[in-house]
Amino acid sequence: MKLVWASGGTFAGITGEEMLAVSERNGASGIFLTLESWGLDPTALLAVLGVFLLWGLIRPWGQVFPRWTLFLRGRRVPRWLPLAPALLGAATLAPYGVVGVGYLALATSGVVTMRRGDFHSSGDALLVGWIGIVAFAVYGIALTIAARSYWLRTRPACRMIRTSVSAE
Repeated sequence: MKLVWASGGTFAGITGEEMLAVSERNGASGIFLTLESWGLDPTALLAVLGVFLLWGLIRPWGQVFPRWTLFLRGRRVPRWLPLAPALLGAATLAPYGVVGVGYLALATSGVVTMRRGDFHSSGDALLVGWIGIVAFAVYGIALTIAARSYWLRTRPACRMIRTSVSAE
């Protein structure tokens, strides 16, 4: 959806230019607007970083720095480095997405009303809401599972201390 708008297409009755105008009217920063004018949606770029984090948590290369990095060459990644953003993301995105899905289910069934906001109809706003909130929910849950897996796989090993007992 964001990539369609960023590339100048139309989605849910709104063009990329209209979304850029809405962002400008709502007070988006100059960096955000510049990236949008180049066809690079900043939230889509952040999603790419999020997918990189997710893959780093589940793949073996996420535990070792590549040899071409300048610091910690070929050594293990400090455990906290991927876990800090993963736990923060999981703690915020999963609940936001799950609660949002519940709200959108109520809005779809007509129990609550969905404001149209900057869209031409509340149906368009609902469509965009479903796409965005489901993405947050799925990513937040996947990040929770991947962070737990990484947490368990990288925990320090328990070392047994042997004591020698003299036989008398």
